[in-house]
Formats: sequence, structure tokens, C-alpha cells
Amino acid sequence: MNKNKLSTIFLIYLLFTLSSCGNKPEPINYGHDECEFCRMQITDSRYGSELVTEKGKVYKFDSVECMAEFAMIKNLAGDSNQSLLVTDFFRPETFIDATSAFYVLNSNFRSPMGLNVSAFDGSVSGQKFVVENGGQILNWADVIELVKQKSM
Repeated sequence: MNKNKLSTIFLIYLLFTLSSCGNKPEPINYGHDECEFCRMQITDSRYGSELVTEKGKVYKFDSVECMAEFAMIKNLAGDSNQSLLVTDFFRPETFIDATSAFYVLNSNFRSPMGLNVSAFDGSVSGQKFVVENGGQILNWADVIELVKQKSM
């Protein structure tokens, strides 16, 4: 093999390797993907979530409580090098940062694992939801505490 061909092959390999190591979320294939924590099929797009590690490994979950419990067990819940993402209740195709999302606890909106917490991209949409449907506004720390209480 000549030197140029070998260099080209190496460059293509290097580009492919580097491009596959991103730490971006992947779309959840609802009805097919399985929750990393509880092993249930992920079906409700309003409650999907993902944890993306610093190295780009993506873990998919059927609810925020599964992701939170997984993150606590693996000591990743407070690690800023990991991306904790939840789907916006009003725009399920949109991932938002779990640590800055607004949450609403409302037993009339059943989440897959029964914590009944829905995520919202901003306080306005979360407050609007509470005005229209009732419930209690939470932040990420509150969700973690609820998950801890549930798992005791």
C-alpha cells in the first residue's frame, strides 16, 4: 500500500472514531427501547429520560425516577460531567437538563413507575400546568428526595 492510501485510511478511521465518542443524547425508540434501571419497555414519551456519560455512553429510562435512582446508585447524580436529561411534558421530543427543569408532582398524571412527576422546560409552563391541573412544583433536589423516600 502506498503512503497516501495508508494515511487516508488512517484519517477516515480517526474521524469515525472521534465522531462516535460524543456525549449527545440519542432519540428514544418508544415501544422498543428498554429502561436501563427497571428493564420495562419505554412507552410514554412524556416521561422518557437519559443519562449521557462524559465518554458518550447513553442510558435510557422510562421515567425520571428510574434515571435518578440509577444515577444515585452509580454515584452520578451530582456529577456535572454527566448529562441528566428529561423530556419536556408538553414537547416530548425535546430533551431538557434534568437539574434545571421544573417538575410537577400530580397523582392525576401517572408516570410509568408511579412517582407521578412530570418535567417542564421552564417555570412558566410548570406553573401553567399547576394552575390548570393542580399539583406541587418541585426542583431536581426535591425529585431526588422523593426517589430516596420511595426506595426506602
